[in-house]
Amino acid sequence: MMFRRSGCLLAAMVMVGGCVPNDRAPVGAEQPSDTGYQVSVDQTLLEEGRRGYESYCVGCHGENGDGEGTGSWALHPPPRDFTRSKFKFSSRRSGELPTDRDLFDTITRGLKGTSMPPWRLLPERERWSLVAYIKTFSARWTTDDPAASMPIAENPYAMSLDKSAAIARGEAVYHGLATCWTCHAAYLDANGINEKLAMFENAPRSEFRDDLDKPVARLSTLGDVVYVPDFHRDFVRAGRSIEVLYRSIAAGITGTAMPTWVDSIEIESAAGDGHLSTRGDLWALAYYVQDLIAQRPALLAQGSFRVRDRGMDVTKERWEPVVGDALRAESGGGDDEEEEEEEE
Repeated sequence: MMFRRSGCLLAAMVMVGGCVPNDRAPVGAEQPSDTGYQVSVDQTLLEEGRRGYESYCVGCHGENGDGEGTGSWALHPPPRDFTRSKFKFSSRRSGELPTDRDLFDTITRGLKGTSMPPWRLLPERERWSLVAYIKTFSARWTTDDPAASMPIAENPYAMSLDKSAAIARGEAVYHGLATCWTCHAAYLDANGINEKLAMFENAPRSEFRDDLDKPVARLSTLGDVVYVPDFHRDFVRAGRSIEVLYRSIAAGITGTAMPTWVDSIEIESAAGDGHLSTRGDLWALAYYVQDLIAQRPALLAQGSFRVRDRGMDVTKERWEPVVGDALRAESGGGDDEEEEEEEE
């Protein structure tokens, strides 16, 4: 009798601790027949993911994964529509499907400044099961080939304790090469920007927008208002570690005006005497952005959080920023028709 009880206990321990997502069996592999279970590891994980999704995610992302949960009407930015399989933060180039690890990291860390909280308190296996289930909402996960890995440039500043050289170089790249201030805020005046433009053989500019020290609201390819962050004031959604900042800069952010920089940052001098910039400058840019974020005050003065008009139009079926209609009128609609046709 003791032997039977010990055997049952041992079998239960094996079943609970056996198949972990980091060490999963191939698709279609089955549990040994003597356990009495003939359900594949992947099917088991999907069922666990479905239960977890219905417990934690359905209220925002909806039963069908379309971002139309019962609470979604009052949320901005709106919950992700998984049926479109367009994920903003990824280690793959903008527009490509993210890796499972990318989805797992987003679930774990959450997205700062949005209604997506961190779920790191969930067991690791449960987070992996959510990744598996989320991927069932779009056929792209079965029809698209895996995206090529994005190159990760060697970090030329990694061994230096003093990052001042990296920050100075990043300031130059931000203002003079990538011209990030066309969407984000500028952190130099017009003269300073023109000085940085000259460093990269770009012509000086005589006119700048009046609100140069503030970011510009944009439309996503889905027509949603995107508030581009001012790094002195706003949250950075995916995290502010140097690796995450490098990833967002290098890969770009799907569905927004933030391009993939890893493929276009290497620029040769017009004189042909060397490179004006290299992929290593992406690390400098990341260090500069990180330094700007570090300057953000821990507490803002009362009322100073309203850095631009973020009023919400509550008369519509879904709450959205008042500026949305004006932006759509300027852009002629806001939806990326070509992208939508390809998706269909």
